[in-house]
Amino acid sequence: MINMSKIKEKILSLIKDLPEDTTSEEIEDLIDVLYIKKQVLEGLEDFKQERSYSLEEMKSLSGKWKLESQKRPNDS
Repeated sequence: MINMSKIKEKILSLIKDLPEDTTSEEIEDLIDVLYIKKQVLEGLEDFKQERSYSLEEMKSLSGKWKLESQKRPNDS
C-alpha cells in the first residue's frame, strides 16, 4: 500500500524548499510531474493487488469497445 503520509511530507518539503522566485510555469510543471507520479504509483499498486488486465484481456476489451462505438450514431 502507498504510504500517503510519507508522500505528503516529501511534497510539503519540496514546496517549502522552492526558491522565492519560482515562476508559475515552473509550479505548473511540478504539479504535472506530481500528478503523473501519483498515477504511476497507483498503477503499480493496482498491479501488485492484481487489479490489472493481461494483454489478451485488453485486446478483447478494446475490440468490444470498438464494436460498441461503431454501433452508436454519429453525434455530428
